[in-house]
Amino acid sequence: ATVLAPRPGASMPVYFAKGQATLDANGETAVRMAAASTMGIGTALTVTGYADASGSAAANVELAKRRALAVRDALVAAGIQSQRVRLAAPASVTGGAGGSDDKARRVDIVVTQ
Repeated sequence: ATVLAPRPGASMPVYFAKGQATLDANGETAVRMAAASTMGIGTALTVTGYADASGSAAANVELAKRRALAVRDALVAAGIQSQRVRLAAPASVTGGAGGSDDKARRVDIVVTQ
């Protein structure tokens, strides 16, 4: 199957379980797909970690960092050159009603120039 390269600015999310910074099978698949779609096209990737609003702000920032590092390491293990992957500062902690939105527990891989 042909994998189409994402356009600059495209975001590829990788989701995590509550309180976790370890990639599960779905996360590993998402990272492999992101790596395959950007392999050999010379673009850079920016990796930004997020956490939901449960827990302390300091703990959430640390968790978001650990999630971003896990995704960066998985991208490199999948063949992306480490100099192509930039870690962004953890973004604002977000969440839905009650502050525990599943979509807030993620890392975004964004294609940059």
